[in-house]
Amino acid sequence: MPVIEHLMTKLDSLLILINSMDTTEKRYFQINTKMHEGKKDYQFLFDLILQSGLSIDLVKTKFKKYKPDGSFEITCNHLYNLLLDKLSTKDAEKEVEFQALKAYQQAKFLFKRNLFDDAFQLIEKYKMIALEYELFSPYLLLAKLEIRFYNQLEFKDLDENKLVKLQSKIESVSRQQRAIENHTGLYNLISIRQIKQGTIRNEAEKEKLNDLAFNELQAVSGQMKNSFEAQKLHLLFQSAYFMKTTNPKSSLKVYYELNELFENNRKLWGNPPYFYINHIRGILNNLRWFGNYAEMPYFIDKLKNLLSEFPTAQATIQPLIFIFESLMLTDQRLFLEALNHLNEIQDKITEKETSLTFATKAEIALQAAVVLFWNRNYKLALKAIRPILNAGKPFSQLPQTKHIRFLNILIHCELNDHDYLASEIRSFERDLKKRGKPLKSEEIILKSASFILKETDTKKFSKKLKQQKETLLKLKDNPFERQLLNSFDFIGWLEGKLN
Repeated sequence: MPVIEHLMTKLDSLLILINSMDTTEKRYFQINTKMHEGKKDYQFLFDLILQSGLSIDLVKTKFKKYKPDGSFEITCNHLYNLLLDKLSTKDAEKEVEFQALKAYQQAKFLFKRNLFDDAFQLIEKYKMIALEYELFSPYLLLAKLEIRFYNQLEFKDLDENKLVKLQSKIESVSRQQRAIENHTGLYNLISIRQIKQGTIRNEAEKEKLNDLAFNELQAVSGQMKNSFEAQKLHLLFQSAYFMKTTNPKSSLKVYYELNELFENNRKLWGNPPYFYINHIRGILNNLRWFGNYAEMPYFIDKLKNLLSEFPTAQATIQPLIFIFESLMLTDQRLFLEALNHLNEIQDKITEKETSLTFATKAEIALQAAVVLFWNRNYKLALKAIRPILNAGKPFSQLPQTKHIRFLNILIHCELNDHDYLASEIRSFERDLKKRGKPLKSEEIILKSASFILKETDTKKFSKKLKQQKETLLKLKDNPFERQLLNSFDFIGWLEGKLN
């Protein structure tokens, strides 16, 4: 990789990192890097980036203007590393795992200074805390350190029975850790299949999924029944299984069990609580699947409560709040309300944009474009999805991108862009066939778009679109077709064309 490309990438990262900081973090950094003699170059660069609306080129130009003797590249790297060090330490200080690992280092220090009793007391305290929070790796580090210390003291004040108990506990926790790692591996496998492939589409995929489910049940049988981590992984796996096999009713039931488990173990959520956030997302997807919009605000409020409690997770939580609040409105065809909601929350989403993953950006763009589409702001809808469509080939395989391409075709259909549509529909059909046999709903939507552009006979037009609409209505009950049909109200679009 060329040097200049590497440096620009580092500056990109620096801009994202600084713009993701909240007020408390900025103040913390400034206080902890305050110097007595003037402002250093890295502090000037930090303040420069804090100015809103500055592009990468403008940051570099201003730095060179006011710091002609300073090296921009060196300062950029120094500031990045300093921020990483200070902010990661600040975040880690809140975590029990960090405290346990810190106790490990402190115990070693105390032992070197011949403060043996203090070292053993510290180890014992954090061994208990590590087990309480099911932090098996830190526990094993502390437990093994404890035995090593006893060995160095020639097992003073330790008899054989106590030594056997200590070693047995290490073996027991090691087995539990291996079981959890195995279980986590199985959950990760079903998760990647769910994210990358969506619901199962054929018998071969179903058979592979059932083999995975059998292995998961075996993993469960070897776990401690009262382990939060084991129960959480099992319920997450079960819910993912039911969603992948398009059984949302069973998945929703599992999610309610999981919610109760989380609520009873708040201290084990972690910071940020990503598993809990995904759990709430799963419940909201299930409620929407059943059209149970009355219960959705209760769980959306749970996400809103997390915003102040876990500020570092705002870039994950805020988009989810927008998407589900907006979906509730567009699903119920409250399009003007959805537009007002989009305008109200737009600034909050824009503030977090640099911290978002591509998939999250695509989900936001899709829903924003849906709102604008139904309010007949077609050019603005196109503007919302254009960055996703222009992202390049690697991103085109994501499910979110596929849904956006369908909406893109509908937008151009409304704009009567015949030349573009003819080319895009052919290209999209080729891409769908490369992935396997297209879904029936996919074929119908593309055929409907082509038919709308070409057919001039009113009777034929109405008859054909009615047939397509009736077929889509039947397909809504097909578990393999429903994923696409839930991304946009294609049936409502056809109804609009008929009217």
